[in-house]
This record gives sequence, structure tokens and C-alpha cells, in this order.
Amino acid sequence: MISNRINYIILEGPDLAGKTTFDNQFHKQTGYKWNIRDRSGISMLIYAQQYGRDTFRAVELLRQELYNLNNFVILLLPPWEVIKERYEKRGDEIQNLESLEYVYQKFQEAAEEFECYPNVMVIRKEVDEEIVKSIADQLDRFENESFKVLQKATQSICLQSNTAECIGVNFTHYDDGRFLDVNDLDLTYHKEIDYYNGIRKRLFDKLNNELEGNNEYNRKESLSSRRFIYTDDTCISLAHFLIRDDGLDCQFFLRSSNVKDTLHYDLNFLKSLARDVFNKFNLNNDENFCKMKFVINSAHII
Repeated sequence: MISNRINYIILEGPDLAGKTTFDNQFHKQTGYKWNIRDRSGISMLIYAQQYGRDTFRAVELLRQELYNLNNFVILLLPPWEVIKERYEKRGDEIQNLESLEYVYQKFQEAAEEFECYPNVMVIRKEVDEEIVKSIADQLDRFENESFKVLQKATQSICLQSNTAECIGVNFTHYDDGRFLDVNDLDLTYHKEIDYYNGIRKRLFDKLNNELEGNNEYNRKESLSSRRFIYTDDTCISLAHFLIRDDGLDCQFFLRSSNVKDTLHYDLNFLKSLARDVFNKFNLNNDENFCKMKFVINSAHII
């Protein structure tokens, strides 16, 4: 099993956009498979602008939400006439028609800015069962895709930036321990093969030394050690491995990555590294899995 599990589905849109209807239909169709959060940094930013509040926190929150590729934002934006008709029938406890139109226009601007992000879906129709099913199918496909979809998503986000750089893009990927999507041929990529082999050697020298007690404590480390780590100041800066009850937890930090030309190879290499550590410690049984979190501090396109 390969999995890009979704953390949150964040439901967005102006008042009277149909969020409650979507929430009910979505949970009914999916059997409460995913957690849905009501509103995100988009709403916080829009309402901060409406009421003249400072927007710094909202912008930072929105960036954190969108740069985590395990989050998906569904922005409901039916035609204004639909919103207006609903208001005239039901009213609203907070908004009047003028303020509601202001908020709607701000959500239109947000939709135009963010709909090109790989983890943002903008729905410009009234919610119905067909739309809900289509979205659920898309989310199912994402969760069952190879890690390669994450490289493409990272590149897509960078393309939306004025500087072609995003700070702190991150995602988590799971594997059942078979690592079937690792491409060993890509490990021989001529521009990176020596670099990758050097990292692998340093890491496994470190693991062996810790297990044998060749460290500053003269202490043989157990499988529960927190010292199974590779660090450097090059682009792949950190790889940390923890063996816990349910398998292998891996944390990878990339100081910098060219997401167009190199990230594909870097992710494949790091997943192969997780595979080799997983196998070294004989974790390959049906009860264990591997969790890999990747942080790309400077994701950029040259």
C-alpha cells in the first residue's frame, strides 16, 4: 500500500455558499472517511480585511495550510444570484446584502489567485451529489498515488509564486514496507549519483557505529535510539529515523531543491534510503509501515 493520506479537507466560501449541504452530502457519500474543517486562512484573511484587522497572522496561516500538500481546500463559489436569492429567503445573522456582496467579491479574488494550486478546488456551481462524488473520487486518487504526484504538486505551487520559490513546502507519505514505487534506475542519475552514494555511506556508517557503541558515550544504541541521523549543510540536510512500535518514522529536511529538475530524484533517493533502513532493521513484516515526512525549505524553480 502506498498512501498520501489527507490531513484536512478545508471547506471554504462566502456565507450561504452551501458549505453545510456539501459537508452533509460528502460525509454521507464517504462514510466520514476524512475530517472536514470549516474555513481556513482564506476566510480569516477576508474577514480581517473587511473589519480592518491586521492580516499578518492570516497570511501566515494560509501559507502554512496551502504549503502542506496533505491539506485540500474546497472553495464553494456558486453564482452571486444564487447567494443573493438564498439571502432574500433566509437572511443572515451577521451579514447584510451589501457586506455579503463584499465578502463574495473577495472570495472571487481568492479563487482566481489560488485555484491553480494543486490542493485547491474551486466549485462554481450549486452543490449536488455528482459534484460531491467527483471531488471524493479525486481525493481517493490522490491518496493512492505514488510519491511522484507530490513532486509535481510542489512544482505547481512554485509556479504560482512571483519569485518561483516557496518556503517550507511539506508533505507526508506512507508505505507498507514494500516500497514498490522506488525506481532504482533513477538512483544512478549521473548528476547526483556520487552525492547520493556519499549520503548513503555516511548514514549507514553512522547507524553501524551507533549500534556498535562507537560514539561519544561508548554506548551501544538500541533500536529505540534517537541517534539514527544524517546531517549536513548540503541540499539534503537531514534524515532522521525513529523505530517505534508501528514501524519506521522518517523525517527528511531539504535545505534547497530545484523542484523542476532535481526533486523527483531527491524524493526517490530518500524513499530508497527509508527502504534500506527499514530492511536493515528487519521491519518488513505485515504489522509495520513506514511514515516519511518531507520539508523543502526552499522549493524553487531555476
